[in-house]
Amino acid sequence: MSSRQGFYRCIPFMALLLAASVAWAVPSGSAAPNAGTPVFVTTAGQSADAHAVKLLLDRSKIASGYDAVAEADKISGSKTLFLVMGGSSKGLGAAGMNENDEIVRVTRVLEKAKKENIYIVGIHIGGESRRGALSAKFIDLVAPQCSYIIVKQDGNKDGYFTKLGAKIKIPVTVIDETLDLVSIFKTMFAVK
Repeated sequence: MSSRQGFYRCIPFMALLLAASVAWAVPSGSAAPNAGTPVFVTTAGQSADAHAVKLLLDRSKIASGYDAVAEADKISGSKTLFLVMGGSSKGLGAAGMNENDEIVRVTRVLEKAKKENIYIVGIHIGGESRRGALSAKFIDLVAPQCSYIIVKQDGNKDGYFTKLGAKIKIPVTVIDETLDLVSIFKTMFAVK
C-alpha cells in the first residue's frame, strides 16, 4: 500500500476525531436563555472571577456595569445581574470586608434584584479551587436564587450545580473553558 493510500484510509478516522473535538468544546446542559440589557456584574465572595466575566462581556461587545463591592442601589435599572460566585480571603481583605460583611452585601443585592424583577444569572468559573468552605457559603446563598447558572465543568465535578438546577427547575449550562462564556453571552444578548 502506498503512503497516499494509507493517508486516504485515515481520513474518516481524522474526520471523526475532529468532529469529537468540536463537540467537546460546545457547552453542555441547557441552552442559554435570552436576557435583557443593561447588565450589571458583581462578585459573591470577592474572587477576581467577576472581573474576568466583565472583561469577557466587553470582548463580546455587551455593555455592562461592574463593581466588586456594589451595594443594592447600584443594580437599580439593570435587566440582568451576573453574580459571580467564588470566595477569596485575599479578595475580601483587599475589599476591607470579612465573609459576614460580604454575605450581608450579597443578600441585599439579591433582595433588590428580586424586588426589581432583575434576571439573576449565577456564574461559577473558579473551578474546583473555588469550591472550598469559604466559596460554599456564597454558592449556597446565591445559586438557589438564580434564574440561570453557568458553571465551569471542573467546578461541578460533584454535580452540585446540575442537581440544583434540576431540583429548582432552572437551566444550567456547563462549560469547559472560561472563554466559552463569550458564545453564551452572544446568544443571551443576541449579539453577532
